[in-house]
This record gives sequence, C-alpha cells and structure tokens, in this order.
Amino acid sequence: MSRTVDTSKRSVWIALGVAMIIHTGLISFQASRRINTSFIRVWMVDSLAPVEKLVDRTLHGVTHVWENYFALVGLHRENEGLKAEVDELRMQLEKQHEDILESQRLRKLLSIQESGIGKTIVARVIGRDPARTNQTVTIDKGVSHGVKPDSAVMTPQGIVGRVIHSSNFFSIVQLVLDSQSGVGVMHQSTRRQGIVKGTGGQELELDYIDDDNDLKEGDVFITSGLDRIYPKGLPVGTISLIGPRRGLFKAVQVRPAADLGRLEEVICILDHPDAVDVIDPTQESPVP
Repeated sequence: MSRTVDTSKRSVWIALGVAMIIHTGLISFQASRRINTSFIRVWMVDSLAPVEKLVDRTLHGVTHVWENYFALVGLHRENEGLKAEVDELRMQLEKQHEDILESQRLRKLLSIQESGIGKTIVARVIGRDPARTNQTVTIDKGVSHGVKPDSAVMTPQGIVGRVIHSSNFFSIVQLVLDSQSGVGVMHQSTRRQGIVKGTGGQELELDYIDDDNDLKEGDVFITSGLDRIYPKGLPVGTISLIGPRRGLFKAVQVRPAADLGRLEEVICILDHPDAVDVIDPTQESPVP
C-alpha cells in the first residue's frame, strides 16, 4: 500500500519536472525567435477602423452642427443689437439735423424782431385746414400771448397772412392765398401801388394798380402799409406771369415770397409803427 503511494508521488514529480523543462524550453524558444503576429493586427485594424471612422465623423458632424447653431444664434442676436444701435444713432442724427434747421429758422425770425418791425412773437404752426376749403393754418399762440384778430403773420421770406380768429392759446391764420384775402402792395422799383388778392390756388393775382404798362416777370412787390395790417416794406411776392388785358388791367399772377406749403414757425406782429419802413427781413444780419 505504501509502495503504491510512493509510486504516485514520484509520477507527479516527474510530470512537474517535464512541464518545467517544456516551459523553460518554450520561453527560450520565444526569446530566441519571435512569432510574427502582424496579420492579426492588420485584421483587427481593418475590422475596427471603419467603425471608428464612422463614430468619429458622426461625433464631428454633431459637434459642428451644434457649435454652428449656437454661433448663428449668437450672431443673429448680435446683428439685432447692432441694428438697433444703428437705428438709434440714425434717429439721433436726424434729431440733431432737425434741431440745427430749427435753430437756423429761429435765428432768422429773431433777426426780424431786431429789424424795427415792432413787437412780435414766434409761433409754431400746429395744423392746417384738412378740407382745403379755406387756406388757413392754426398756430399755438392766442390772446393770452398778445395775438388778436388782424395781427399780421410772416416768415423771414415774406408775409403769410393775418389772424382771423383767436382763442386764449391758439389762433387761426388766413393765408394770403385764400380767395377772401387781400393785401395792399407797392411795386418795389416804381413805387406804384395796388392790391394783391388770393385765388384759392398757389398764386396771387394783382389788381387795382395805378399803371401796369411797365410790369414784367420777375418784378417784386412789397407791402404798402395802407391796409393797416401789414407794416410797410415786407416782401409779398414776385410776378410769375403776365397775361392779356382783362378790362382795365392785365392778368398778372404773383408768386408768394413765403413758402406757404411748408410753414413750421412764423412771426406774429403784435404791434408795429405805422409810419416806419421796416428793414428787409430777407437779408440776414451777420453773425458775430
């Protein structure tokens, strides 16, 4: 029995010894001669590389689209902000431009106040007859400011009309174009006197002049002061057309000196000296 056990132990030790020898031999063999496994690596690369390429392209595409989307959203917001700033700057420039133009107009109006024309006040035009049945405008000055019916109204270029109705704070001005309007005038060169009437259109009509034989286009008429409304010497208009004689007088059209279609600020003459010629308000005084 003991002999059998010894025999089995000896067999195990012999097997272990053989295994060690074989293992040592294999290690020596591998160390001296390397096995070529490149075909395995090539196979694995060829198999896995397309998958990696697909995953890489997918991730890159998603990242590119995601980043560009947010970039476009940010760019759109930036463009909207810049557009708003440009619009605001444009409005500021327009406002400044309008302020400059208004200051220039007011400077001309103030020069009229220093021309010996009498007591005056500056008014702003705030409305016009919407039906155009009457040639009238509304201004923002009234009785409380000294404006009353028959107060003359003008601009630096020439006369505008006269006040026909006044409330405490507003007045209605009848333009010289109105068919019910009439102005005593004088030929600037010959000093012949007459009357200019409104036609309801864009031109005035000369009537009742002493002698119309020497009249020609381009002649200037000024106020005569005889109507007791307009001070003497204010520009009224220029002859634009001389037609054939109608009865005793020629058909003479006069273009108003003031631009009555674009009135913004006007001068209301509250009180004026009757016997004094005013300085020509169209000539600007030099600015120091």
